[in-house]
Amino acid sequence: MAGICLLDSLEEAMALEVRSRIYYLTPAETPDTRTLVALVRRVLTAGVGMVQYRAKGLSTRRMVQDAEALLALTRPARVPLLINDRLDVALAVGADGAHVGAEDLPVPLARRLLGPYALLGATVKTPGEARQAERDGASYLGCGPLFPSPTKPEAPVVGPEGVAAIQRTVSLPICVIGGLTRENLPELRDLRPELVAVVSAVNDAPDPGRAAAELVAAARELWG
Repeated sequence: MAGICLLDSLEEAMALEVRSRIYYLTPAETPDTRTLVALVRRVLTAGVGMVQYRAKGLSTRRMVQDAEALLALTRPARVPLLINDRLDVALAVGADGAHVGAEDLPVPLARRLLGPYALLGATVKTPGEARQAERDGASYLGCGPLFPSPTKPEAPVVGPEGVAAIQRTVSLPICVIGGLTRENLPELRDLRPELVAVVSAVNDAPDPGRAAAELVAAARELWG
């Protein structure tokens, strides 16, 4: 697929070789593209390994503008940029992939649209869902919320035990998400997740760049 320049093969797409386990998710709302770019520049400098662009209530035009501006930052750094839900935006800007939730496009359709080399994340909560997503072509699985999450307080907690059950079921990389902070990261030591998604721990911090750097350092201390 022409837009996917970081990933040269299906094996590379599935390997998820990133510089850090910390997977940064942007705020769902930002006042303008300039504010978003300034924020993402700080977390990239902190060393995060992947970035996911999320947006709620924005026009497609604004989302494309945001995503193009973010790609101008992430691509030189060789940090994959994924788009949450909106495959049309991912394809329009040539992002490195997309992430789909349970209520979004089905994984097989998303894979067909994105092509074989794009990163495709899928949200799962049970071993059965994980097996299906693996068969359908997901590159990695998002599992959570691991702990009660400020962004989705109503969501049932999967917990470390639930994530471990999913890990035993599939061979795909696992991304844990939900209520993760520098303080509770050591509770994941034995899980050894390939990716740790962070949202509020960075976006709600007084200094997002410093918060991201502390999470990157904590993850490296735990897992190398």
